[in-house]
Amino acid sequence: MASRAFSRSFGGVSSRHLNKLPSMYTRSITVSRPAFNTDSIQTTTSETTIESLVPPSESLKKTSIRRTTITQPMTPHNLNIAKLLAAGLHLGHSTSLWEPATLPFIFGTREGISIINLEHTLVYLRRACNVAREIAVRGGSILFVGTRPGFQDLTIDAARRCEGYHVSGKWIPGTLTNAHQVLGRHASPDPEDPGRPPKTYKPDLIVLLNPLENKIAIAEAQLNKIPIVAITDTDYDPRLVTYPIPANDDSIRGVELIAQVISSAAKDGAFRRKQLLDQKEKESKFSRNQHQRR
Repeated sequence: MASRAFSRSFGGVSSRHLNKLPSMYTRSITVSRPAFNTDSIQTTTSETTIESLVPPSESLKKTSIRRTTITQPMTPHNLNIAKLLAAGLHLGHSTSLWEPATLPFIFGTREGISIINLEHTLVYLRRACNVAREIAVRGGSILFVGTRPGFQDLTIDAARRCEGYHVSGKWIPGTLTNAHQVLGRHASPDPEDPGRPPKTYKPDLIVLLNPLENKIAIAEAQLNKIPIVAITDTDYDPRLVTYPIPANDDSIRGVELIAQVISSAAKDGAFRRKQLLDQKEKESKFSRNQHQRR
């Protein structure tokens, strides 16, 4: 529109008549350019050599780059659904192996694989952590059982973290129901009466990482009324254990996360028990001193 108005204002004046227009219709345009000093340019083309193009050997030395990743230990306090999802705990088994009792824990199916609802996993995992913490506060013993190949190291680490016990090999039948014959030979004799058979102890809680391969351990724990915390996948009945955790039991990373969280909760409970015992001892000493002063 501006170009049309400009052409109409001149009434069709051609380009040759533009020079005859008054100065009021023209405007002088001046372009300022910086001064170019030709003396500052030095022609070094003739002085360039191959050696000058190669960088010095000192700059070619390899510098060791060490990346340090600071990872926080997994505890029940910093646990969330994103970490469970990253560990692959939402992937269940094929729908052909589906156990109908796991229906409340299944979010849906995708490409023939059952997807576990991690909201339920988080709730049941926190409940198992509370159970392990309370048992540790009361001075109970916790037994970690992981007999599947690849679970041995993480089972031992979880037991050592909370000063518990572990079974990383094959579960020997009769470990709980016939403990005097199975475990009695490994127990140390009584120093006061060496002839008496050694005393064996039973765990107060069993954390089972692969319940599908340890049906005998579950049966023995039920006979001895020992609660069981177990990872139940979509192909296992969660009603067979006391505290089920719906999650993928084939992911080593996910099983390690669950074992680490439960052992951390048990460690917190043991530390809390130590604090309570110290406080109780201090109170008893204080009351004893007060009684002596009187």
